[in-house]
Amino acid sequence: MAVLTAQGISSLAVELLTRSLVLPNTVATVPGGEFAGSNGDTITVRVPQPGSARTQSTRGSEITYDDVDEIPVDVALAHLYHAKLTSDEEMSLDLESFARQVTRVQVDAVARGAEDELAAAMNGLDADDSIASDGSDVEEKILEAREYLGQNDAPSGDRFMAVSPQVATFLLSVDKFVRVNESGQNSALRDAVIGRLYGFNIVESNGLDSGTAVAYHRSGFAMANRVPVAPRGANDSSTATSGGIGLRQVFQYVPDNLSDASVVSTFAGASAVWDNEDGDDNRRFFKLDTAD
Repeated sequence: MAVLTAQGISSLAVELLTRSLVLPNTVATVPGGEFAGSNGDTITVRVPQPGSARTQSTRGSEITYDDVDEIPVDVALAHLYHAKLTSDEEMSLDLESFARQVTRVQVDAVARGAEDELAAAMNGLDADDSIASDGSDVEEKILEAREYLGQNDAPSGDRFMAVSPQVATFLLSVDKFVRVNESGQNSALRDAVIGRLYGFNIVESNGLDSGTAVAYHRSGFAMANRVPVAPRGANDSSTATSGGIGLRQVFQYVPDNLSDASVVSTFAGASAVWDNEDGDDNRRFFKLDTAD
């Protein structure tokens, strides 16, 4: 078995997160350095509001000064972790590769937990409209979402649609749907985006509720992630960042149990971005569910 060190997390995390995580790379990210304090602390993301141009009435006349408004959006961090005690017997007799058999499982669990924070923000939204139960009108509903974003001045670039597997199946039957594996795009994009339709990059996520889809501009959701600091009392620790998620792994021997403790963790949180303080108006996302 390979020597037990935390350095193995780096290459393993990059391999896992690049392949499996979808949603974090499609939304706005809050710099980790803006977070400080205890578990569960929040940061306020300030969303600038559109302004309006004025016309100077006559040459040289006095002009009017306007305020620049911002709307606060709170994002709370959760401390997500996976901890494993590996006994001396397991280490000596059972494990062939600690990185593959233990760290791999831990990295995947914590990374999916971080992505689920964003999926939960999407799942918590009320639906703006519904797709027919057989998916026959899915193209029409996507055009409706496109029109909504366009009317509200959402930029045409960086538009995504996250879909559950059920809605992905509906989309695969649409003639105009451009499958990424047929488009000549690079492999990194193929891993995340299943296709394009009407300006949306379509990403499939098991984190979404069955039969739902969310169309959004990148600025429609804010996600925050921070790697925990290296603990002063740990025997060994390492960090890695890939796929939009940063992780830390800590090793410590526990003599009371004659076991090695391995803990992989991260801080993560996400929130929908509303355009007013009442949280009932938005210009950046449009949710669809499937009619019963």
